[in-house]
Amino acid sequence: MNYKKLGIGILSVLLVSGSVWYFMISSYEEDLGTNNEFYVVDLSSNLTSERNNSLFDISFSKSDESLEWSKLTISIDNGTERMDCSKGNFTSNDIGKSKVNPKLSSDGMTFSVMIDATSEENFTYLDLPNLLEGNTSNFVLRFSKTDIFLSDNVTGTIIEGKNFEEVSLVPDQDFTEDSSERLDWYDYKISTHRIEPEDKIYVINNGGQFFKIKFLSYYNDNDDPRHISFLVAALEGSDFPALSNPLLVSPAKCTIIESSSNPDFWEQDEQIMIYENDFDICSDACTIKIFITYENISVKGTQQINLL
Repeated sequence: MNYKKLGIGILSVLLVSGSVWYFMISSYEEDLGTNNEFYVVDLSSNLTSERNNSLFDISFSKSDESLEWSKLTISIDNGTERMDCSKGNFTSNDIGKSKVNPKLSSDGMTFSVMIDATSEENFTYLDLPNLLEGNTSNFVLRFSKTDIFLSDNVTGTIIEGKNFEEVSLVPDQDFTEDSSERLDWYDYKISTHRIEPEDKIYVINNGGQFFKIKFLSYYNDNDDPRHISFLVAALEGSDFPALSNPLLVSPAKCTIIESSSNPDFWEQDEQIMIYENDFDICSDACTIKIFITYENISVKGTQQINLL
């Protein structure tokens, strides 16, 4: 037996396998965002110093799906400031560096929350109704790396096979999740060594306050792990103090007007309109930059428009 040739053959196989594995890891992309692309058209040639001008409309130039408003953000920049647009009355404030970082979606009711769960020794505690960092005596969920636990006296149940928008009522099923075990919220993909959230929705019962949660990712924008993001909204009239906390939200300066009868989705063939909302964004010819994200991933499309 020629051991030299055998060794070279084994080494070649290992090198090829390693290269394939490295390519899979380095080229991996999470199944988030959308392939839809948007384009923007000037709505009006009569810009004024009034505070309710129509600015532009947005449609899809390429569309593979309707998009859930709870997962969308639309922001604009008039050269002076960047502002989030909303279907409701409020949008997010920039709260700076925090272990709990909520951002209000364009539907005006759902928050996308990023949790810093990087500590090796300590949990990050979440006061869910207020979307603020809690402590050992005041929390609904606690996070450390991949471990997520409910607080005592908080229960949960799992809904599968539904979109986030479709869950609006408290489900008629047993709330069997409790603080005794960590939430089973992810799969580990050994081929890519990635944590991937499972496609399911948790409904949390916090003393009669009900919230729905859908986990999105284990990684931040820099692909650093242990940064858990999820969507959260209140169910069935439950109080959600975060929506009225002036530290987290403020009146939206631009508003989104829909043309569809379905308020839950930006439909594939739907044209939406952006208006000033009691704020003078553009009173003369100006350039507006447009930023749209879906599931925290940028959507391709018109980057800016010159309004006349």
